[in-house]
Amino acid sequence: MKNRLKVVLPVVLAAVIFLAGAAHAQPYRPASPFYFGIFGGYVAPEDMTWTSNVTGASADLALDESGMMGLKVGYILPQARALAFELEWNYMFEQSIPPQVISGVRESGDVYLNNFMVNLILRYPEGRIHPYIGGGIGASSVNIQNTESIGGAVVNVAEETQTGFAWQFLAGINFELAPNLSADLAYRYFGTNPDFTMIDVDYRTHAVTLGLNFHF
Repeated sequence: MKNRLKVVLPVVLAAVIFLAGAAHAQPYRPASPFYFGIFGGYVAPEDMTWTSNVTGASADLALDESGMMGLKVGYILPQARALAFELEWNYMFEQSIPPQVISGVRESGDVYLNNFMVNLILRYPEGRIHPYIGGGIGASSVNIQNTESIGGAVVNVAEETQTGFAWQFLAGINFELAPNLSADLAYRYFGTNPDFTMIDVDYRTHAVTLGLNFHF
């Protein structure tokens, strides 16, 4: 993960410099309050904790890095431009579970997440560049495809999808490129805890995203 971050962070810094220059090059007028946004980015999950509903035993499974894409609609309050509300959908692509042995069982598989969130954003309202923080709550539909083997023999293949409560913290910078166009560079910390038939799952991830917002 550290090597990936060494690549991602310079790209993020270059994007900040480019967007800041583009914002300053435009004559300033406040962006329209309603907006529709698209975004995508890099996802770096933490180890996922599985807890057995039968024995109570728990284990941490590593996950590979992945990507994400999403859509959102938002509204900046005209009477309080420091506040914005958003409805967001995002999809986190396949996150592989590399083969690893837990309690003598070799686990492998994939994890996918489909997330629906309501966000509250607190933003600096003046000028064209708006640092912001925020948080969101919603629901996450988590699909896990898992293969278990012992001594090289497959003993169980399972796929299950469950929906659980989800939350996230956000921090980023919004750049007004024109009255009807802005860009976002954001960091998010996301978590969800769906209950599957045999296990409870605690999932957490870090993500860096870049997006465009169309104001109307």
